[in-house]
Amino acid sequence: MVVTEELQKYCRIKTSTSDPKYKNYDGFSGHLRHLKDHQVLAIRRGVQQKLVKMTYDIDGPKMEGCMKYSLRQGNLVPTRLTRRQDLLNEGIHDAWTRLLRRRGTTRLWNEKCKEAQDRACQVFEDNLRRALLAPPRMPSTPLLSLDPGFQAGIKCAILNSNGAVIQLQTVKFLGNDRDRGSKVLADLLLATQSKGKSEEKPVLVALGNGHGSQESRILIQETSDKSNIPIDIQLVNEAGASVWSVTEAAKDEFPNEPASAVAAISLGRRLQNPLHELVKVPPRSLGLGMYQHDLSES
Repeated sequence: MVVTEELQKYCRIKTSTSDPKYKNYDGFSGHLRHLKDHQVLAIRRGVQQKLVKMTYDIDGPKMEGCMKYSLRQGNLVPTRLTRRQDLLNEGIHDAWTRLLRRRGTTRLWNEKCKEAQDRACQVFEDNLRRALLAPPRMPSTPLLSLDPGFQAGIKCAILNSNGAVIQLQTVKFLGNDRDRGSKVLADLLLATQSKGKSEEKPVLVALGNGHGSQESRILIQETSDKSNIPIDIQLVNEAGASVWSVTEAAKDEFPNEPASAVAAISLGRRLQNPLHELVKVPPRSLGLGMYQHDLSES
């Protein structure tokens, strides 16, 4: 008990790594008691992947002194050892270096990891509930869904108010293809607008928030200004869309469409009705938690 209490006061964690993914933990040092949950989970993942080296920084002589003081205060030192301080010191040193140091630090680290994991599960639960219970947009008019990309282009899908696919298109816009891509987007905006009940309302655009989102937003906004078609851009969390697009359920629903196009359809449907679409995706792939792939399912 004394060893655990003193370790909690003085134990520090030191890490080192040469992997750029964990560059924030190269030369990192922090008091074990004050580590944030995301730091604990990140270090644990790095250690498990053998990309981060973790050591415990503890003042050994101070710990041995605390142990000696506790033994004396509790009258736990045998009478015959009170006159042999050298044997007492040697026994305490052996107990600390050979047994208590490793067991104590391992126990504290495991407890810290369990606390961080429990709180991460709570964060995931709260975020998942908030995402699933988000109010559906359910527009009365069609929408244009965009799954951003660079070399592969922007995957576009026009969906009706019920989520059924009206048209699919891939827009290339890099380099010399920018003008051609802008023209294709203008045609898609016009087609979406013409399917609606009113041409005065802005065209609803569901835009994925992943890689290339900013560039796609600029392009669609430029296209809107040039074609005088007002738009209402809504960012959609695209985490897990690509995961669902390669599942058997997605292949059964869209047997003749590539996975990239299916992901664009999923983004638009997420805006229309989050609950109906998100339940199709494995929870760990929704990007709603903190290191959720490392959490125990039990």
